[in-house]
This record gives sequence, structure tokens and C-alpha cells, in this order.
Amino acid sequence: MKRAAAGRVSNALRARKSWRTLLHRFGFAFIIGAAPALGLAQTSAGWAPTKPIKLVVPYPPGGGSDIAARVMVNALGNRLGQPIVIENKPGANGAVGTEIVFNAAPDGYTLIMSGTDAYSRYPALYPNAKFVSAQFVPVAPTAIVNFVLMGRPGLPAKNLPELLALAKKRQLSFSSWGNGSAGHVAMAQFNLVAKTEMLHVPYQGAAPAAQAVVGGQVDLTLMPVLLAHSFKDRLIPFGIVAPERLELIKDIPTLIEQGTNVSAPSWVGVLAPPKTPAAVVATLAKAMIETMSDPAIDKKLNEAGLAPLHGSTQEFAVLIAKDFDFWGKAIRDADIKVDQ
Repeated sequence: MKRAAAGRVSNALRARKSWRTLLHRFGFAFIIGAAPALGLAQTSAGWAPTKPIKLVVPYPPGGGSDIAARVMVNALGNRLGQPIVIENKPGANGAVGTEIVFNAAPDGYTLIMSGTDAYSRYPALYPNAKFVSAQFVPVAPTAIVNFVLMGRPGLPAKNLPELLALAKKRQLSFSSWGNGSAGHVAMAQFNLVAKTEMLHVPYQGAAPAAQAVVGGQVDLTLMPVLLAHSFKDRLIPFGIVAPERLELIKDIPTLIEQGTNVSAPSWVGVLAPPKTPAAVVATLAKAMIETMSDPAIDKKLNEAGLAPLHGSTQEFAVLIAKDFDFWGKAIRDADIKVDQ
């Protein structure tokens, strides 16, 4: 994204509130950590898989979507009676893998672990997107991904006030996993709130973006919580980009409690290709909602720095539709453009 466009991203974020506030706006705050309402998924499905199911993760290994998929994939496969095979298909901030699933046969054997970046933001940023988000069939939610602002080794700032002072003296750089990604948008929000201007360097996934800051190629990055936990002794943690502290890294304060009002959690969940039959979706949703109801899965997600996201298929459908509309309007109102 050009620097002028990055400024328009910042302007579009003035009204962006925390994920929790957003859920209250949509009427779905109760689905975080709550016991799921099974709804349609409780009905007799009339379909059962007879061969392995492919779950496409449209990012490289190591990111929030990938971690969420790997936490629940074995338990989901056991409930369905068939193995779930994860295939990482990164590129274009999730658009490459998303297009693959959009064009896949609607037979229940190809699914996607989608999320805010590809589903809600990408189509508004790229008018020529080769998929239509609203045509995907929602199955069930999985988790909320949170991030931590981390600095490279040797950066001459050891806490947030020092970072803010440094950023006002010279231009710093930050990596993200793509134009319009949560990592990009949150840092644009950071620039707006902190009155700083940083150079954006996009990569093809959260893990490559993290490696860039570990290797000193950029000054800062947002890392999924599990990666941040792994690197917190090698990098400089400046704050959690979430409404409240997280158990896995509870010693790291949020940016908000330090006076910098930035929060950009993102949903992830499973979608099926367009025109997937209701009977197929019902079987998949029932198995997935039961999987996500297991306290052991919640525990694993929490240990990975992810917040479990429970809800029925219908609740998930409404949530992602509202999220899509929110970001589409914000991007259109700000006239945000990115180079194709």
C-alpha cells in the first residue's frame, strides 16, 4: 500500500473499536467462551464423509489460523471418522488459498480456515478479487487471534514510552503478513493514535514477518501470541494488541492500559465452498461445534494464545456478515486503494 493509502487506512480506523465492543454492536458478545447453541447442527445430517477431508489454511505455518487449525484438527477428524489434512496455501494475504476453496467442489471434502483478513478486508481492498466472500458457506467459528507488538534485538527502545519517543525522532519500519492484513491495519491505527509514521514492509505470512524482525530486517512486527511467547526473551515486547491481558503472556501489558488505544483481534473459523449442500454442512458443523465444546480444546487454544470462539452456524454466519459489512464500509468511506 502506498504511503498516502496508508494514511487513509489510519483515517478509516478512527471509529474502530475493540473486538469485544464490535461483538456487542453485533449482539454476539455472548459467544466468546460461552457454551455453544447447536441449532441446525443438531439435526440429522444424512451425510457422512468416506475419505479424508482437506482443510486449506491460506497462510504459511506458524500464524494464528494455522495454529487454530492444528489444535482442533485431530479431534474433528475423530468425530467425523475421517482424517483432516491441513494444506497451507499462502499468498496475497490469504487470497490465493481462499480462491482455491472458492472454486473447489462443494462436496464437503475441501474446507478453509478463513478469517477477517481474507474474508472481510481483502474483497474491499481488491475490487477484482476472484472470490465472493458472501457465497462461502459458514460451518462454525474457531477462535479469536490476538497479537503482540514486538521489537527487533538491539532496538534502542525497551518499553512503550521509549518506543514512542524513538518513532518521533526517526522513521521505524514494521513487517506484516500482507497489505490490508490485521498486522498492517493495527499498525496504521498505532500510527494514528501515537502520531507516528512508520514504513510498512509486507511479507507472505505471520511467520516470515516474525522472522524479519528476529533477523533485524525490520524494527517491529505484530506477532500471534504463541510466536510472541516463544520469542519474548529474544525480542522486545511492547504490548498486547488486545482489550485485556492474556494468560499465556500475562506479564506483558496491553497497549490500551499503557495509554495507546489500539486493539485488533481477528476471528478465524471454518467455511465450505459455495453451494455446499445443507446436509453436508450440518454434519461438518455438528462435529466441529462438538469439538469446540471440549474443554480440552479450549485449554489448548488458550495455551496457544488464542481465545476460543463458540457459536452455532447461524450465529457465525451473522457475525462474519457484520464483520464483512463493517470493513467494507470503512474501506469504501476512506477510499482506500492498494496496488494490484
